[in-house]
Parts: sequence; C-alpha cells; structure tokens
Amino acid sequence: MKMKRSKIEVINATVDSYLKRRRYQDSDVFRKPERTGCSSSEEMTLNVTAECGTSRDNSIVFSAIINDPTAADQAYQKLKGWINGVAGDKLRSELRELLYPVLCHLYLEMLHAGNRQLAIQFLKTHQNDFISRTEKDFLDELSNVLSIQDIELRPLVNAFRTRKYKVDMSDEAHVCLHKFLSKYGHIILMQVINTHITIIKEMSDGYIETEENCGERGQNNDIGINGHMEQPSGTGVDREMRELQEAIRLIRNNSHQPLRVFTVSNAIENASCGIITPNMDKLAAGFSTNEIRVWGIGDTVLMRPTFSEPEVTLACDLPSSPSFLQDGNERCAGGAVVLRGHRDVVHDMRFVPESEILLSVSSDKDMRAWRLNDFSCAAVYEGHNYPIWCMDTSAFNLYIATGSHDRTAKLWSLDRTFPLRIFAGHFLDVNCIRFHPNARYLATGSADKTIRLWNKDDGNLLRVYVGAQSTIYSLAFSPDGKYLAGAGDDKNISIWDLSTNSLLTELKAHQDSVMNLDWSPDGQYIASSSIDGVVCLWSTQEHINLNNGGLANMPSKAPQVFKTNCSSILSLRYYQKNSSLVCIGTA
Repeated sequence: MKMKRSKIEVINATVDSYLKRRRYQDSDVFRKPERTGCSSSEEMTLNVTAECGTSRDNSIVFSAIINDPTAADQAYQKLKGWINGVAGDKLRSELRELLYPVLCHLYLEMLHAGNRQLAIQFLKTHQNDFISRTEKDFLDELSNVLSIQDIELRPLVNAFRTRKYKVDMSDEAHVCLHKFLSKYGHIILMQVINTHITIIKEMSDGYIETEENCGERGQNNDIGINGHMEQPSGTGVDREMRELQEAIRLIRNNSHQPLRVFTVSNAIENASCGIITPNMDKLAAGFSTNEIRVWGIGDTVLMRPTFSEPEVTLACDLPSSPSFLQDGNERCAGGAVVLRGHRDVVHDMRFVPESEILLSVSSDKDMRAWRLNDFSCAAVYEGHNYPIWCMDTSAFNLYIATGSHDRTAKLWSLDRTFPLRIFAGHFLDVNCIRFHPNARYLATGSADKTIRLWNKDDGNLLRVYVGAQSTIYSLAFSPDGKYLAGAGDDKNISIWDLSTNSLLTELKAHQDSVMNLDWSPDGQYIASSSIDGVVCLWSTQEHINLNNGGLANMPSKAPQVFKTNCSSILSLRYYQKNSSLVCIGTA
C-alpha cells in the first residue's frame, strides 16, 4: 500500500524534476530533511529574485506569477487584515500606504496571466478601501484596463507599471513588515513588493533617501521615480574648463580618435535613426516620413550606375529594370539619394558591406534590403505582427536579428523571406537586440525591465538578467564576449559578467534615459549617449577591473562627458577604422 505524499514532497519532486530537465545545477537542496514549506524572507529574496540583480544558473524567474488568483486574493486579504490589526495609529497608517500599490499591481499581474474575470472581481472587491481623490481617480482609470494590451494605450497606467512606486516608512514600520513577511509572506507579495515598490526607510535623523536628497530636478519630472540623480560639482565655467582639460588629456594619452559628430540638419522632428558604412564612406538616415536618405561622406559621390545583374541573390528579389529603378528613388537637393518603399516610420538600419546591401526595419512590420549599387529595393522580409523597433547583424553578417512590439525577436538570413527562429519570452516590447561576438548567442532588452540571453541555434533561453528599474533601450557586448552592458530609462549602465552571471557594477553619470551603448574594439572604453544629447566615455580600467572580474579598487571617477549640442542622437557606434567613435544626431 502506497502512502500519500505530503504537499511539500510533491512540490519538491516537481521542482527537482524541472531543474534536471533544464540541466541546472545539483538540486539536492530541495531534498534536505530539515527543509520545511516555509522559508525566511532572506531565503526567498536570495533564491527567487536572485538578489534582485543577478541571474543564476539554478534560479527560477517568476514573471507571470498570478496563476492562482484565489491565492493572490487571500495573500492580499491577509496583508490587509494584519495591517488593520497593528497597534498604533501612526504605525498602521504608514503600513496602509503599501496596500494601494500592491492592489494595483496584483490586478495587472492577474490580467497578465489571462485571469480577466477574476481580476475584475478582485479589483471591485477591494477598490472601495481607498478614499483619497488621487487613488480613486487612478483606480477608475485602472478599472478600464481589461487586458495587458490596454496598458500601452493609457499613459498613466503604463507609467505606473513601468516605474517603481515609492513608499515612505519608519524604521519601526519596516521591522514590523519584515517580521510579517518572514512569517506569513506569500511569494506573490514578495515578488510584487520586490519588483514594483521601493521602500524608503526613515531613521531618527531623517530619511536615508528622499526625492529632496536626489539633487535639483531637471526637466524630466520622473527623477524621483526612476532613480538617484547625481549633480556635477563646481560652477558651470569651472566645470566646463575641467571637462575641456580632461578631453585634451584623454585625446593625447590614448590612440583613440576623438568623437566624430555627424548632424542631419532640419530633421529634428522627422529623423528616427542613422547609420554609417564600416568604411565610413556613406551615411544613411531613416525618417518618420517613411523615407531613407543616403549621403556620400568626404570625397564619395553617389552615382546611379547602369543596372547590372547582382552577384548576390536575395530571397524574393523584386523585378529590376531601368524604369523600375527610377520609380521609387530620387536625388534630393542636399545631394542625398532618397529610398522609398516603407509605409511607416523607419526605426533601425544596418549595412552589409560585402553585399553592398542596406537593411532597414519599420513600423510597417517589414524588413527591407536595398542594393547600394543601384539603390533599388531588392527584397522584403515579412514575419512580425507589429512594428519592428530594432535590428542587429551577426559576425560576418551571416544572420540578422530583429526585435518588435509583438514581444518577440526573430532570426533571419538574407536568402529566406521567413524567419529562421523565433525567440519568445518577453512580456513587453523588445526594444534592443545584440549578437554576441561569437554569433552563437544574442541578447534582447525589453520594456519589461529584463535582459534575456538566447541560444541562436535552438532558440533556448539561457539567462535572464533582472534588477533594472525601467525600460531597457540599449545593449553592448564587450569585444571578448565576457561582459554585457545594458541601459535605459533608469539612466544607469549595468554591466554583467556572463561567466558568473553577476552584476559587476553600475555606471552613473547621465541625467536622462540612455539610448545608445557601444564598446570600443579593444575593450578599453564604453561609450554611451542619452536622450538629452550627452555622450559619456567610460574607461574600463578606471571604472571596472576586468582583470579581477569586479569593482576597481580605486575611487570612482567621472567619465569623459561630451555635449554634442544635438537635439537627439540617432546612433553612437565604434568603427574599426581608426577606432573611431561616431555619433549621428539632429540639429
């Protein structure tokens, strides 16, 4: 006669089986006899969220965690009941501030998991607990969100979802909350609080971290939400003189060429992306008017040669003839060749120099290949269901990867009109994508605040890097493939060690969202640019001790800062030619 196994034994066996199938590290920890069904808050935080900033080989990342709405409702009611029973009006009032963001995020998590009806019932049951005008107005707005897609259509809800909610709490209240979560805290509550809420403790001598302590506010009003803002020291004149002297020293003491800035005039509102050929003889810019314009750089003059049959055959080659070539493209007054074919905004481009091909992606859901010998559209690649935001090419340009609003990344080759591989797993837009230097892996950054590392050959998810407080917009691998840098709305640059999956450091200097990242070919510098037109150059020897795989044992130094005076920066990339750092902007 078989004895019925306990619930915890069933759970442990299931987890153990899962870890073995996924080839994770030894999972004997789940079979320890002293292990009980309840873990402390420290263990929960370490094992489930992986220290809030590190992806480990044997960690389980919970994203759509509300698979059981009943458990979520019970966890919320237990938290509310405990808070209402806390002795002391002041202490109870502080802890109640936690209920509002927890309720909102539990509702959104239920929608994310597809439990629409139960989510609506959950919100109706508890929303009357909140009586302030601000809370009631937002809850009314939230009640109109009936699917995860509706979030993007409502800026207020989207901002709430993508930014951390700050709760002021005294040290006494924080200790009480810690004890409650250690004893009764459900994993659902732990995940919501860790992912979406920042608790600011108040000590006897004031706040450890407040919006007032974060320096003066800039033009962006979300500084207090998205992170700490560091102010440069010194007066404006003195600071600019020091920056100039440091720039001169930097140029004299290394073999790198200074920053080269190309500006596209009269295109502040329309320009959406830019790129330069590897040999730096042509510049292409994409526009919101659906056009692509190509200029010659230096002595290069763009001529329309007599058509000849191409040497490289692309999938779905469009018919080419002298009359066809004249239909879609023309030369504008500025000397550029205008490429027309996309039906919506052009978001990203890449050159394939061996084939004299320009690739572009657009909101019209297509990727197009343009021949640079006659400026014709050679092929159209279809596969995404929504606008394509980003793209990258692998080593030797054998593969192309694209990221889209449909939350997937896709792998392509020029000789196939359909995608070779689909990488699905993100819960919001894939905003940036980069191939690993060895072309076996690719990384994707998303609006869901995660960076994911994929196996190109089989599409398997290898790593999930969490800890960012906002949307990821840019990624860059080190040339040796050992490190990955990512940045976005939180204004910081996070650098991970791929071998240990640990967060090495965070580089802080930008005052606005970081939109572009690139690593110099020799690995000595990281270049970054923010939406306010500022370019920062970071020395890896000064800011990261790559030899020891950790923080440098020296005082933190400010990066070299370049104010480009560009209204926006379309591209920031290192080129092998003279190790040039090239910035394309609008003015």
